[in-house]
Amino acid sequence: MTLSYFNIQKFCIHDGPGIRTTVFLKGCPLNCLWCHNPESKHTRVEVMFHAEKCTGCGRCLGFCDARKRGEDGRIIFDRSLCTACGKCAERCFNHAIRVCGKQGSIEDILEQVRKDKPFYETSGGGMTISGGEPAMQPEAVLALIEAAKAEGIASAIETCGFGNREFFIRAHELGALFLFDIKGIDPEKHKANTGVYPDLIHKNLDMLLEMGAKVIIRLPLIPGKNDSEEDLRLLTQFLAQRKDRVDHADIMAYHELGVSKSHQLGVDVDDTIPAGKAFAEGWRSVLRESGVEIRISGE
Repeated sequence: MTLSYFNIQKFCIHDGPGIRTTVFLKGCPLNCLWCHNPESKHTRVEVMFHAEKCTGCGRCLGFCDARKRGEDGRIIFDRSLCTACGKCAERCFNHAIRVCGKQGSIEDILEQVRKDKPFYETSGGGMTISGGEPAMQPEAVLALIEAAKAEGIASAIETCGFGNREFFIRAHELGALFLFDIKGIDPEKHKANTGVYPDLIHKNLDMLLEMGAKVIIRLPLIPGKNDSEEDLRLLTQFLAQRKDRVDHADIMAYHELGVSKSHQLGVDVDDTIPAGKAFAEGWRSVLRESGVEIRISGE
């Protein structure tokens, strides 16, 4: 059993309590306009090309038809011809090319996670499975959580909530903490922003809360996309209806790191969205009316 992933990041402090190792999986059922991990959207292996780092040395040429030198001397990358073999990345001195995506066995991934077990034990941390969306690889993710549990390593799941209810039930039974995103309440606006309606997401959240699962609601707020006065009113109402079952909610203010990564993947995105940090305190002052403790991630 293997998992499709693109990174295992050490010493994370914003992906759940304590010090954590975060496993970033590939594949997501949503298509958020503001995605900050665009390399996680597809399960397939992808090539990221950082054109600004390319010096035009030509070491990547000659392996396939996807790369050639333009009239101005710069390297041209034709993605339609790329097979993601990775040979160009192996020869790039300037780290302008990166192959994103690999398959790893449960044991291979756990071997990386267990190296930092002393930090988890002293900080109350553990392993966080992120993405992408963990619910897209349910059996392998559950196997990883179970293997970590057997070694005394706590697990958290960062999820958009769009997945089979059985996955969430079984993850809860294994003791997982859910970092559960709510990206909007209005159905049509949610569909426009993410590509899916929120009904299943909200049903899975309520199911977990009813079961007494460990849940932290996370609120990705994006200036101009899901933070209007009406958006915040609906979100405040949504939280108020669940205040007796929610410990707290974290505002995840939009940041622009996903824009450059999208460009490296050859994807056009809206690069006019301002960073959300300056708006976060105003959002919190409104959402506090729900009666739920509202925190700002990173504070």
